[in-house]
Amino acid sequence: MTPMVHLLLLPLLFSIAGGKDLEEKKGPFENTELGVPEGTPVPYPMYQFQVTHPGVNSFRLSGEGKEDIMISKDGWLYLEKPLDWSRDDRYIIMVEALADEEVVEGPVYVTINVLDINNNAPVFNQSEYTAVVRENNPAGIPFTRVFALDQDDPETPNAHLSYSLVSQIPNKHHTPLFQIDPDTGEISTTEAGTQILKAREGIQYGKGEDQSIDALRTKFNDYCPVQNIPFEDNPFFTCVERAEMRRQ
Repeated sequence: MTPMVHLLLLPLLFSIAGGKDLEEKKGPFENTELGVPEGTPVPYPMYQFQVTHPGVNSFRLSGEGKEDIMISKDGWLYLEKPLDWSRDDRYIIMVEALADEEVVEGPVYVTINVLDINNNAPVFNQSEYTAVVRENNPAGIPFTRVFALDQDDPETPNAHLSYSLVSQIPNKHHTPLFQIDPDTGEISTTEAGTQILKAREGIQYGKGEDQSIDALRTKFNDYCPVQNIPFEDNPFFTCVERAEMRRQ
């Protein structure tokens, strides 16, 4: 894209992305601090320097981020490429005003703070958790915990996590037996869970009885209500399956 096309696009893109008049982005040729959200569409005008020297006909940048940040001949500092907070959260750029390639004003320094946006999904530190809960475990007393991380700025609400339970298998009573603290990820039984959860003996086999996976599936269906979910996708069945394989 040519510099002329860049300049023609600046007012339009700025009005869309920033919602401010370009006049509000003009100021004196002095040290300046700016804030720009990461991922902002480009080209994006950030600031126009107003110089007092009558012979100024171009500007020169040096310092960090020269590949991402440009300046036009009339002093518009703008983004050439979108910024990424996780890569760099701050740039410091030196700007000089030139008259026929000679420095006549400056240098001044521009600090650009990259503002984080909520663009990272939380990731659990494990893909699967296994826990044991005792009979009559008091409601609200945690017996395990899950933990997730978010790569957004921890100083902003973007990195605040909230935990919730999506489903429960089996669920023949259609009653939540477990609950999770939305802030800590700690899992505990509900009042109903304390009353309903009871330990039961493991799968029992007779002498010489088939102990294959197919036989286990048959016993599993007798042991608890049939779920409308494939065995291989049923975490309750796979838990029993692993326990039986360890016993054999």
